[in-house]
Amino acid sequence: MEIADVIKQNVKIAVKKLYGIEVNDVFVEHPGNEDWGDFATNVAIKLSPSLKQSPAEIANKICYELRTYPPDDIFEQIDYVQQGFINLRLSAKWLQNVLNDIYHSSLSYGLQDIGQKKRIALEHSNVNPNKAAHIGHLRNACIGQFIERVYEALGYEVEVQYYANDAGVQVATSLMGMKYVKKFKETNYKKFDHFAWDIYAEMESLISESQELAEERDNLMIELEKTFSPENKEVRELANKILIEQLKTFQKLDIDYDVVVHEADILALDFWKTAFEVLKNNDNVYFAKSGKSKGCWLVSVSDKKIRTTVATENAVEEDKIIVRSNGVPTYTGKDIAYHMWKFGLLGMDFYYDDLGTETQKKLLWATSAVSSDRKAISFTKVDIVFDVIGGEQTYAMDVVKKALGYLGFIEAAKNMTHVNYGFVYLSPKTAAGLGIDVSNGKSRYGMSGRRGWGVKIDDFIDMLDAALKQEHGESEELVDVRNGAIKFEMLKFNTFQDLVFDLDAALDIKGFSGPYLQYTHARACSVLKKAGAERSDDAIASSLIDRRELSLLRWIYRYPQIVKRSALEFAPNLLCSYLFELAKRYNLIYNDLPIINAHSPDQRNMRLLMTECVKIVLHNGLFLLGISSPEHL
Repeated sequence: MEIADVIKQNVKIAVKKLYGIEVNDVFVEHPGNEDWGDFATNVAIKLSPSLKQSPAEIANKICYELRTYPPDDIFEQIDYVQQGFINLRLSAKWLQNVLNDIYHSSLSYGLQDIGQKKRIALEHSNVNPNKAAHIGHLRNACIGQFIERVYEALGYEVEVQYYANDAGVQVATSLMGMKYVKKFKETNYKKFDHFAWDIYAEMESLISESQELAEERDNLMIELEKTFSPENKEVRELANKILIEQLKTFQKLDIDYDVVVHEADILALDFWKTAFEVLKNNDNVYFAKSGKSKGCWLVSVSDKKIRTTVATENAVEEDKIIVRSNGVPTYTGKDIAYHMWKFGLLGMDFYYDDLGTETQKKLLWATSAVSSDRKAISFTKVDIVFDVIGGEQTYAMDVVKKALGYLGFIEAAKNMTHVNYGFVYLSPKTAAGLGIDVSNGKSRYGMSGRRGWGVKIDDFIDMLDAALKQEHGESEELVDVRNGAIKFEMLKFNTFQDLVFDLDAALDIKGFSGPYLQYTHARACSVLKKAGAERSDDAIASSLIDRRELSLLRWIYRYPQIVKRSALEFAPNLLCSYLFELAKRYNLIYNDLPIINAHSPDQRNMRLLMTECVKIVLHNGLFLLGISSPEHL
């Protein structure tokens, strides 16, 4: 049981004994100032109005009661302030014993069994197979990898899905571009997806200026819906070629997946047709006979109960089209069928083949519409679904969730979570470097695949590699440091806030950065190597403990709490900040206090054990962030 839970339980017992009241919710937090204690609760303030006593009087009685409760060696002080807050300070003995727990748990420290092996389908990255991945996709992939690892640390089984939209308008545009755009030569590009990037942007520009080309693309989209049409075969071959190049990019960052789901297979195996038959018989799905969406099928999103007749044009537009007037399902429509498959609600499954790309260490499966001998594998019938998709898709994802609920799949709707994240913008300097006009003086500039604006992940990696080589020379750890810098930069900000990407800032690997944590880990390894075998494994409680050591101890024990909170809140930034503060506190000890040459054997042993535990926690935490922990740099 966590310390916070012990406090909550004891407070409930104390209040019940003192006042005969059942308290269901006891709020416990870490005070902003460690001088006030390690934990605080405002329960006395909350009880004051109903008990008609001052918060201080209630707090005094609760403190007195709490001091009598076992285990009595956890807290060295339980007191209150006049406002009524109850503060609890952990004992040095208990804090030192935490080090023994960390040391003996080692790589399993922080692991928990909250998930009890429930299966999570985690969808992330999902770069449309029409161009190279850019840093907006990079943020998505880094967040996704963090969620994969942190939820596995909580005891869930996570299956990572890469959704390949090989039946959408983007790949149709790219296919037309391969036919019409002749100004670019594939041989001038280091990767095919970079070539496709320019082809796509140029074709979008041509279509925007030609009604004839726009109509041709509309007709092509209809042909792509036909599973065995020549156009369908062509676009799938093109999309797969680009997909493999995208996977090679993510391979550089040690980001991998369990299964690639081809959108075309959702159509080919009639997943969409099966789902639509159910949907169109639901009262919340209707066919529009007038208005702007005439001829379309829509899901009712608004509170207005609009069905086969439409009161106003605006009312219809509040709802979401799932089938266009030409009979082609929208992305949202196919996404409903896709999520029904995830939860096992269609009674259907894909065939699966080994993709065989050799872009990752573990086996990568891919869906197929063709019968296969691979019967043992399946990715349907999961318990929970996490979709890491940009905030611009919030409305569409809400429609999918609503549709599941409309169909009576209440539990599935409840267990579907859209993990949106802020946009990645470019700083003025970075945008100008890409040739974007910044004369309007904006503080940030959006990226646009249609215009070819953006920083490709491959290019960003090359720039960072060059900067690291220039500063540090060639080294075996260069890739580790580069990936540490990249991933930490993408994860250290609040997931749900926008990120203004500045290339110069990202290349700065000092301070609040992944490499700083990696260097601290390597420093701890170096200290332990120098100390050799002349150290004991267990800490010995000492009254001579330094305030800087206590400061570290009052921080390091929080790691399991941070793992849990950062997972449940989809907040890798919390873990980034925690690890950075841990590294700072250890480096203060390293710089100010003798470790190997400490004044006494007990003191030396304690500091070496602290060093070992810092190394363990940094290693475990960095792993959750997708960052490796080199032993020397």
